[in-house]
Amino acid sequence: MKAKRHLISLLVLCFSVLSVSVPANAQRADEKTREIEILRNEISEIKRMREESNLRMKTIEKRLDELTGGEKTAAADTAPAPVSLPVERAILSEKPDHADESLFKLDWSGYSDIRFSYFDNGPNQNRPGGSESDNRLEFDLARFVLELEGETVAGLGFEAEIEFEHGGTGSAFEIEYEEFGEFEQEVENGGEVYLEELYLWKKFGDWGKIRAGRFYLGFGVLSDFYRPTEYLAAARSEAETMVIPAVWDEMGIGFDYYASENLELVFQVVNGLDSSGFGSLNWIGSGHQGKFETIRADGLAFVGRVDFKLPDIGFLVGSSVYYGLDTNANRPKDALEDVNSPLLLLDAHAVLRYGKWHATGMAMWGRLWNADDISERNRRVSNNLGAPRTPVGDNALATWAELGYDVGSFIGFGGSHSLKPFFRVDYYDTMFRPRESLFDNPRYERLVLTSGLSYVFSDSAFVKLDYSHRRVGGSSLNNEGAVNLALGWVY
Repeated sequence: MKAKRHLISLLVLCFSVLSVSVPANAQRADEKTREIEILRNEISEIKRMREESNLRMKTIEKRLDELTGGEKTAAADTAPAPVSLPVERAILSEKPDHADESLFKLDWSGYSDIRFSYFDNGPNQNRPGGSESDNRLEFDLARFVLELEGETVAGLGFEAEIEFEHGGTGSAFEIEYEEFGEFEQEVENGGEVYLEELYLWKKFGDWGKIRAGRFYLGFGVLSDFYRPTEYLAAARSEAETMVIPAVWDEMGIGFDYYASENLELVFQVVNGLDSSGFGSLNWIGSGHQGKFETIRADGLAFVGRVDFKLPDIGFLVGSSVYYGLDTNANRPKDALEDVNSPLLLLDAHAVLRYGKWHATGMAMWGRLWNADDISERNRRVSNNLGAPRTPVGDNALATWAELGYDVGSFIGFGGSHSLKPFFRVDYYDTMFRPRESLFDNPRYERLVLTSGLSYVFSDSAFVKLDYSHRRVGGSSLNNEGAVNLALGWVY
């Protein structure tokens, strides 16, 4: 009986403990559930606010583009780069939810250029009287360019640019049944595919940037203003593209120093030119390396540039210098080791984009030492090299300027439309003040006068129509005329 009473007491005690502990555990579970729900609601609210903020930003940017015609405002120019944000802000503002683990940003851009041309002269300028009178048309997919830029935290990034010229190039196998079923490989397109830029860069705050790889040289105007909406005529300046490599790129290391908002300095060390490609018409321009798989850099070159800018009125003025230690050191087979041929180039340039005015100008002078030795050796290079094998001048001179004014508002165009009548002058001489033993051939002195209209919509789509008149030095040589229509877009 006594044992029975003890058992009953034990059961009552266990029931009492359970009756107290179960509600306590249930209460703690309810509190945890409520806390989880609160945190989830906070996350949802943060996401909703972020989506509303992004939508509001896009609406403001769209309205700003409508009011400014797509032009950057002073506020946009001074806004900090995304890479300078703290890591937390970069993640929240730059990346979608599913990519928070990645801090890499990738941007595409580029441009295209399509041309239709009429010429009143033949293509052969080496006839006794110059080009013969003719009527001919040329259609050209001048270029399609893809630019890719990536950046991540710590101011690191890369840039690449690939250019398809004249429709690109390609070949294919075909079966020739008229030749007993033989297989033949034929060229399908006669253009070029060229990697213009590929380099890594590192930013140092807002005061400097270093790059290594293939990049544009800081020389001339077209190194910065090479897109179709940045010059007025249907084609780039003939003076600058005929005397030196067009939109000149090389491999090496460069440093940009932003001394202030108004002053920028550029220093570059790159591979030099190959003197086996020098000639009469293009002077040193055709010495740009690229025929072989690798680039020779036995003869280095140094580039320095200084630009003074006034952003409020869109004005830039500056000067550049290029010095190649020895252009003979980069020849593919025969280095002319006994002859040192340095190259010196100097330029002065100015750009104005103020209101409706558009103006650009550049003057360049160059000196090549021991050009007579180069000319003699080039006469004996292999035909397979594809070099000009023509006499090389000791000095060259090139200058060009263009001026346009936007008249779109006078004929009812809106803010996104631009219509600029313009005039351009190109002058260059690749036999400027030659040595006594070299005949000063008047064929290599050119004056080109170009005028026309340039229409641009929203700094993107463009249509240009112009007429150019080329006067070749010497009264006995025929002048040449051309009508050019160019269209395309920048994105």
